[in-house]
Amino acid sequence: MYFENELKTRRLKVTPQRMAILKEIDIYGHISIEELYEKIRVYYPSTSLATIYKNITLLCDSGILREIKAPGYKQKYELNQSKHAHVMCDKCGKLEDIHIDCVALQTHCMQTSGYNLHSVSAIFMGTCPACQALSH
Repeated sequence: MYFENELKTRRLKVTPQRMAILKEIDIYGHISIEELYEKIRVYYPSTSLATIYKNITLLCDSGILREIKAPGYKQKYELNQSKHAHVMCDKCGKLEDIHIDCVALQTHCMQTSGYNLHSVSAIFMGTCPACQALSH
C-alpha cells in the first residue's frame, strides 16, 4: 500500500510492473536493472528489459528511487529514503548502506569548497568481512 500511495502522490499510474519493481527493490535494498529484470520476469514473463529501464528512469526522475553509481560497477538502484552513504566491497561487489552524519559531511564540504551543495552521494570502497575472511 505504501508504494501505491507514493506513486499516486507523484501522479504516476499504479501498474503491476511498477509495484513489482518497488517491492523487489524494497526486499533486496540495492539491485541492478539486470537483476531486477530476472526477478520481475518470474511474475510477469512478458515484461521486457526496455519496460524495466523505462520505469526505473521514471521512478528515479520522480524521486521514488535513487541511482547509485560506483566506478567500475553497474548502477544499482534503491528506494530514495533518508540521506546515507554506502560501503562497497571491491572483491564481491556487495553494496550496503552506512548511516553516517551526511548533513555534517555536506556542511563541511560546503565550508571547505565554497560550493552550495544540494545532495550527498558517497561510496566508500573496501573489502567486506566475508571477503576478508576468505583471504586469510
